[in-house]
Parts: sequence; structure tokens; C-alpha cells
Amino acid sequence: MVTTYDERRKTPRVLFEKPLAARIMAIDGTWCRECQMIEVSESGARIRLERMAAELTEFFLVLSSSGSPVFRRCRRAWVDGPTMGVAFERGPVAGKSMAAPGRNTQPA
Repeated sequence: MVTTYDERRKTPRVLFEKPLAARIMAIDGTWCRECQMIEVSESGARIRLERMAAELTEFFLVLSSSGSPVFRRCRRAWVDGPTMGVAFERGPVAGKSMAAPGRNTQPA
């Protein structure tokens, strides 16, 4: 791993010597594609797909293949052939709270 900083970027990025295997998944979970994460920062990443990805606008970047899922909700920032820059979305994943359904959160 090599930490890089470009004057145009607000946060330093970690450039991987060997890209990490990852997946992108539709927000509704209907499809999933393999990709490679080339570099990452607190605010976004640069990924490489097997084919051009201009049609993708919003998706999850999934970083774990087993165990508890590690993912970030992303939106496309730019596309250059099979390479894409993504910005990580802030805020909740869904409109519902993470409280367990059916549990009373008020004291009895």
C-alpha cells in the first residue's frame, strides 16, 4: 500500500499495489458484478470493472465476501472506460431506523 495525496483532492488516498477484489451491487440487490478497488479514501474510491460502466449511477461497493458485510453506498463521480471514480454517500442506508422491529423503545 502507498499513501498518495494529490493537490486537487481534499483527503489522502491509499493506492493498493495489487488492487483488492470487491463487488458492486444494485441498490435493490437485483444484480452484482465483480470489480477491483485500485485506491480508496475517506470520501471515495477508484474501481475497475470488467467492462464499461457508464450506465451505473448509484450502487453498493461490497468489500467482504464472507462474514459480516462491509459495504459503502456509492454514486458515480466519473467514468473512463472500465475505470470509475465513486463518491461514498453519507447518511442512513434506508429510511427506517436500525432499531429491531417490534421492540418498544419507550420505558414501560
